[in-house]
Amino acid sequence: MFRNILVAVDGSPLSSRAVDVAVDIARHYNAKLCLLHAFPHVSDLLGTPEYERLLETRMLIGQSLIEAARTQVGDQVEVDVQLLEGPPAQAILRVAEEENFDLIVMGSRGHSPLVGLLLGSVSSTVAQRARCPVLIVH
Repeated sequence: MFRNILVAVDGSPLSSRAVDVAVDIARHYNAKLCLLHAFPHVSDLLGTPEYERLLETRMLIGQSLIEAARTQVGDQVEVDVQLLEGPPAQAILRVAEEENFDLIVMGSRGHSPLVGLLLGSVSSTVAQRARCPVLIVH
């Protein structure tokens, strides 16, 4: 049923739990995982040196989050990774559709409840708009 599973990674405890759940599902179905981290666009209005420093910092943080999740998966299943710049919900939805993922697994909240209330949660947006099943881990 599930052959390609997309896992959104943001470094939160719920994201870590989502990775564990995705690994269990992948092992059951002999599926492949893709660990994805997307970070918001860095404004180039900051000026070139500041823009490049901030972008590099966000890339390093993203790579660190991806590597931590990859370590968590270990050699239990086949894993690919993607690190993208852009609005996280849109990045997850775009990759899921373009690469025909069968399932998206993600934590229910990567930030505080207040921020989620004010801005809306990534998981809520993905669950409402995805064309494949979405498993939200609490």
